Amino acid sequence: MIWFINLLRKIPGWEKGTAALHRLQELSLTQKLFLVYSVFAIYFLLYHEAHLPLFWMIGLAFVGYIASGILFWGIVYAFRKLETKVELPAIFAEVGIARPTTKFVPWIEASFFLIPVLVCFLTGFFENRSGILFLAVYAVGVLLIRLIENKVYYKIGLLGILILAAGLSSFKALQLTEVWVAYIQFKPSFEEKDLSNWTFDEPSRTLSNPDLKLSVHLPEDFYFHNPKNLNLESKTGIGQIAGIISSSDTDPSRYPSIRIFYFPQRFEDDTQLVNDFKKFLDSLLERGDIQEVNELERESFEDRYYGKFWTFYDVLRPRYAKTGIFILEKHKEPYTLVFLISESLIKGRKHEEAVEKILSSLEVHSE
Repeated sequence: MIWFINLLRKIPGWEKGTAALHRLQELSLTQKLFLVYSVFAIYFLLYHEAHLPLFWMIGLAFVGYIASGILFWGIVYAFRKLETKVELPAIFAEVGIARPTTKFVPWIEASFFLIPVLVCFLTGFFENRSGILFLAVYAVGVLLIRLIENKVYYKIGLLGILILAAGLSSFKALQLTEVWVAYIQFKPSFEEKDLSNWTFDEPSRTLSNPDLKLSVHLPEDFYFHNPKNLNLESKTGIGQIAGIISSSDTDPSRYPSIRIFYFPQRFEDDTQLVNDFKKFLDSLLERGDIQEVNELERESFEDRYYGKFWTFYDVLRPRYAKTGIFILEKHKEPYTLVFLISESLIKGRKHEEAVEKILSSLEVHSE
């Protein structure tokens, strides 16, 4: 046996590997757990961002790992502060009376419940009623365990609610970074101009922009979202966003929606625009926002619009839907307007009735 061990020592790097193993064994349980957590976290993050170029994939994985790592050690620190020592009179020990030597810190206990509730609210976990029900039932269960004074299960319950909050926070940080990366990737290469000068005439429900010499009629229960009020995700597409018409006054992406994009030059061929939109669609597919994408034939509308459309299954708004672009052809201005349309898939119709009405009412008032 000794000769076998001596043989192993002759393997290059054996001594260094053994020393590293000893150092790992000397780590605390918390540090070992963090190492195991890091292995799984890095693998998951790299797999999740595998659809991006290598630079962005590593960058986003790094951001997600740092956020989750900070939360991991924050939870560890909070748990260490959860209890405080209790100084017991010596007489208790002398007469053999047993008393707890630690007690919970009330304000830290309260924060263990309040902070996860705030995180769930900010990350949209409560937008689904089942999320509210789950957290309420779980919290009541943990409080009942607290009342029966079972410390071990009570701490496990608190750990569960903190892990939920940490997971939601790290995912939200990663999601926001993904939105920023997508915006950078599809950001227009030309110098953008101010396209926020929109006016709305309430009696006629006419929306107009003098800089684009554009006017359009909004049907009842449709709203316009000015580009200056949009977040990065809503601005992402092909070209410079000029505004969004949607069926919600709070959600620009609610179906049906029409995003208006501007290019400062005319396109004799729509190949570039269609290819750019395909890349945009691929990014949504690889992120897992949509599934079952099917390409349709080229399409025209009223001999004024031409473009390309796809059907897909919307994972975020569970339904089959249709999306694509229409390019406004017949006008004399030296720019191009592209309309990115997202709508529900309706059997027997190419587009929703409201979408067709909006496109039909649109006019470019050339001088």
